[in-house]
Amino acid sequence: MDKRKGKSNNANIEKRELHFHLHLRPSLKEDYIRIFNVLADNHTRMYKAVYERLETHTNEVADEFKEEALSGQNTSIPKYTDYGDYMEAVQDYVFERLDEQFLMHYQFELMSLSNLYQVFEQQIRQWLFEEMTHNENQSINQVKFYLENNKGEDVYGEFYSNFRKLTNLLRELKLTFTDLFGDEELIVETDIWKTIRECNLLSNTFKHGSGGAASNLYDLYPQYFEKVDETRLMDLYRTTNLERVLAVNKISFKKYCNSMKKFWEKMKEHQYGKVMGNVDISSE
Repeated sequence: MDKRKGKSNNANIEKRELHFHLHLRPSLKEDYIRIFNVLADNHTRMYKAVYERLETHTNEVADEFKEEALSGQNTSIPKYTDYGDYMEAVQDYVFERLDEQFLMHYQFELMSLSNLYQVFEQQIRQWLFEEMTHNENQSINQVKFYLENNKGEDVYGEFYSNFRKLTNLLRELKLTFTDLFGDEELIVETDIWKTIRECNLLSNTFKHGSGGAASNLYDLYPQYFEKVDETRLMDLYRTTNLERVLAVNKISFKKYCNSMKKFWEKMKEHQYGKVMGNVDISSE
């Protein structure tokens, strides 16, 4: 948080310790928590309505696809004179339709997870930005926080815009939860934050494929990657959403959703912290 953005070698820019009072209004806290209840409920209802039967009664679904093919609903299957060829084509159709449906379930789970993480990240960025640029904190530090840079662009887009930056900010501010025994624990060192990071890595791996997130995820949680012998399917197919390359049945939407709820449940109404920031002293 700067008084005004500038280059570090600018003589008018001085590094200062800035102090912040962060207030989490009870009504905002309730709103943040409620959305996770809604997301969890919608996820459960969608799974039960569309995908549960596919997973628990796969043979029944396969029989329906077979009947669909035999009834002629799928006109792409030619009427072979050889019965064996015809039945092989019917079986291929059943396998293709099943694979298609399992891919849809795979995408549903990982897209839901990606959306879940984005909701959380936008919540915490929104809250931190609004609190850190609040008039009270300008008064505390005797600086003016500019919400646009020298080009007239909104600075919010660059405000701690990824998980690493958010982690570093929470660590520098030394924000804490209070455990059951009344002891303070740094948020970034809790299992809650670790689980949210796991969700972030899964989300980024699904969206971007091979890269830093996938490497970090594999180092920490290799069980989430499907393999043939020692070859990861992600590397074989060079995709993370056109093929089922992540072990979606080992990934729990509920686990990550609950961790994000707990984050806000455990966040205290008032916290105080400080960060080092650049301050433009040219007008002083």
